Amino acid sequence: MNKDALLATLIGFGIGLVITGTFLFGPNIVKGLPSISIKLPRFSFGKTPPGVSPTPSPQSRITGLTVTSPLAEALAEKKELLVSGTAPSGTAIVIAGPQDEDVVSANQNNTFGGQITLIEGKNDILVTAFINQKEDQSNITVYFTPGDL
Repeated sequence: MNKDALLATLIGFGIGLVITGTFLFGPNIVKGLPSISIKLPRFSFGKTPPGVSPTPSPQSRITGLTVTSPLAEALAEKKELLVSGTAPSGTAIVIAGPQDEDVVSANQNNTFGGQITLIEGKNDILVTAFINQKEDQSNITVYFTPGDL
């Protein structure tokens, strides 16, 4: 047997003994070592008394806001879009588009209409109604493609 093979065999046998000894005697050696404990600071963020939890105030909603035009997911061919619908008479309506917004009021017939400018592609339109410190919202998505479809 040459020297290199004998040396490799002895090194492998030694490594095997070290690994076996670690598995057999390692847990007992670790128990004998002193334990290290680190105390982390504790923070108190104003605990609430037990049984008390904050409750959100209910938001009053207008029940009569309905957007009748345009329909959701509609395709628009013109850059200017008329948004119309129904709401209680005297309701202030804010129609917010991607470029501009229009503020209108519901008339005696409980209808409203306002015009916004669209951008090419997807346009999210938010219609918000305000009356007597109450509000209601409706969200509509319209797609605008200039030119012939």
